[in-house]
Amino acid sequence: MADWIFPINPTAASRPRVSFKGGHAYFVGPYKRFREEMVDLVPTVIGDHSPYMGDISVTVEFMAKRPKTTKLSAPRGDIDNYLKAIFDALNGKAFEDDKQIVIVHARKSWTPSHEDEGYIKVSIEETS
Repeated sequence: MADWIFPINPTAASRPRVSFKGGHAYFVGPYKRFREEMVDLVPTVIGDHSPYMGDISVTVEFMAKRPKTTKLSAPRGDIDNYLKAIFDALNGKAFEDDKQIVIVHARKSWTPSHEDEGYIKVSIEETS
């Protein structure tokens, strides 16, 4: 079983934009910055972990930095978009491919106070 904490504020995946020339997809805004930061962060956090090869169960806890004022009970964004963001970042590193994931448990929440930084906690376990 692997347990990792990524010290980065969670960001939900956005829809990719498509260029008119060449038709390639690209991301903009906060999600683009999140992806770039995760590329650098993943090897540092998971170290020399060999990717899981079989079926896996994944538990993810998204703890977003609480804004100074909000009326929302949880961070904005669909939880499946938060999952897509982290699965894309871990693909080929923590596991061979996200198609191996057969069980998912996920939660999104605010950090306890607006002073606490956001983070993502990921636990992966092989299934039998």
